[in-house]
Formats: sequence, structure tokens, C-alpha cells
Amino acid sequence: MRGLLKGPRRLVAAAAAVVVLVGAGTWTAAVASADTRTVRESDQVMAVDGVRLDTSFFAPAGPGRHPAVLLAHGFGGSKDDMRGQAEDLARDGYAVLTWSARGFGTSTGKIGLNDPKAEVADVSRLIDWLARRPEVRLDKPGDPRVGLAGGSYGGAISLLAAGYDHRVDAIAPAITYWNLADALFPNGVFKKLWTGIFFNTGGGCARFEPALCRMYDRVAESGTPDAAARKLLEERSPSAVGSRIKVPTLLLQGQTDSLFTLAQSDAAERAIRANGAPVDVDWIAGGHDGGDMEAGRVQARVRAWFDHYLKGGKSAGTGPAFRITRTGGVNSGDGTAQLRGASSAAYPGLRD
Repeated sequence: MRGLLKGPRRLVAAAAAVVVLVGAGTWTAAVASADTRTVRESDQVMAVDGVRLDTSFFAPAGPGRHPAVLLAHGFGGSKDDMRGQAEDLARDGYAVLTWSARGFGTSTGKIGLNDPKAEVADVSRLIDWLARRPEVRLDKPGDPRVGLAGGSYGGAISLLAAGYDHRVDAIAPAITYWNLADALFPNGVFKKLWTGIFFNTGGGCARFEPALCRMYDRVAESGTPDAAARKLLEERSPSAVGSRIKVPTLLLQGQTDSLFTLAQSDAAERAIRANGAPVDVDWIAGGHDGGDMEAGRVQARVRAWFDHYLKGGKSAGTGPAFRITRTGGVNSGDGTAQLRGASSAAYPGLRD
């Protein structure tokens, strides 16, 4: 998915808050050359607890209320990465909101690595805003029909939002983490390269919340993660609210990924399924280490997931419970890998 899975490339190369509309924004029309369905776009800045969040809202041009989707960008990115996918979803009948997370793009604030009191709370305020829009379908007053999707950093906020805000109805997180401490400190080993990339991609330690900056300096100097470091990252991890994620979840995880391995999505699947929620798992060819991100196929599957669970199109298929992409040789013409999929009616889980 063009926007959803853009995060890896960038990595490698409180509830009482009130949203204030700082810029009224203006509606503009966007029409893709290959599609005549018009999308209306409005760029606005919202103020949340003194932090300015840069947002874009995309809606179908026609009348009526539509289910909403929040699209979250990857680490080091901005709302602009999600524009193409947002326009596509709006043309398919969704009201879509994109935003630049704290510390990214032109949004202000410190990077909190999805701090529940900061970035996660911001999502709830964005949902509040959607609930007031005449274009958005409501399940009840103040409660919009809404899903979240995102890759990497954006995938984690999708999971976290579902755990913290009961109004979230479906999610499709991709190539992301379940427990950030386990991802960066596996078996007590400090992933120095990946952690350094995180902080450098974020613009340096000073752009992070002070507690995160102190943690990074301490662990980087000692080379060994301590209990306080693990606790800090675990508090910002979806695993911290795993028992509260009870919405339909499509987990897309990369097979070429030494940052967020398949074990992360496996743990997520087990926890969310134990809550009684529908969970499908899709292992794509690429990941944070590179490879084919299967953008077109992934975007189509996410759209089908939302069509089923947000639009209520129960006749629309969501795909197999488990799918894995395999490389089936090389194209003799251009040398690219040929991808083939295998699927199963049940997710088998990882085996030692």
C-alpha cells in the first residue's frame, strides 16, 4: 500500500483534551486521471493540549454519511505519505482523516513513541472531530463508525487506539510491534542499530519526550537495557492493553524484517483472538529490511476488510484467515522475483 507501507523506507534511508480548529481550511476537489469520482479535501490544523496537529480530511463529493478511516503514517513520515491511499478510500465511499503525528511533518510536540497520554490520546480527539462531521456515519451520538490502518509506527497506534478507545470498530495494522521492549531488547540484547535509527530518523534525541531521551542515552552508554527502559517501552506498547483490543483485526506482517519480526504479529494474534475478536493474518514478502511490499494487493485486502466490517458488506469476502507470500522463481524478462500466495482456513501460529 503506497502510504501504509512507506514507513520502512524512511526508517532505513488526556482524555479531557479539547480539539480546537486553528485553521478553518478550504475544500478542494481532487480527481485522479484514471478515476472520475471526485474527492473533496480539506487541510486543517487542530490544537490538542497546546500541540498543533496538521491534518487532511478526504470525503466523497456526493451527499450522505460514510464510515470513516484514520490513516496513520510510519515513523519519520507525515500525513503526506497517506494521501494516495486516502484519496482511493474516499473514492470508495469512506471519509478519511490523515494527520502528522507529534514531532513529524509540520505538527508540533515531542515524539512520545505512541505515548498513551500523547499520541494515543490525540487519536481519540481526532475521533471526536470525526463524530461532529456531517459526512461521517454515526453508530450513536459522539461515536462514529471508524477504522484505523497504518504501517510500522502507524500500525502500533492503530492497535493502541483500539485498546484505549471503544469507538474504534476495525483495524488493519501492518509490519508493526506488539511489545516494543521485546522488539528493541530481544532476550535482553540491545538492538543498537535499529534503536539508533529510530532516534536519528526522529531528528535526534532532543525531539523526543525527555524520559525517552534519557532512556536512550542510558542504554546506549551501557549497552544493556535495564528494567526501567523495558517498563517505559512496554507502557507504550499494544501489549499493555492487549486484553482490551476486541475489534476485527487484520494483521499484515513482513517476512523480511529484523526490526518487527513475525513473532510480534503472532503474539498480537493470540492475544486478540483470545478476546473473541475476528483476526486474519497475512505475511507479506517485504518488511523493514526491504523486499516487495505488495502494495497493490495489501491495499485491496485492507479495503475489503473495511468494506466488510465498516460498511457492513457482509457478502464481501475478507480473504483467508491466513495467507503467506512465497517467492516462486525469477522473471526471465526483468529479473524480478515472482510471488505466489498460499493460504489456510486457520492461522497455524509460529512453531519453534
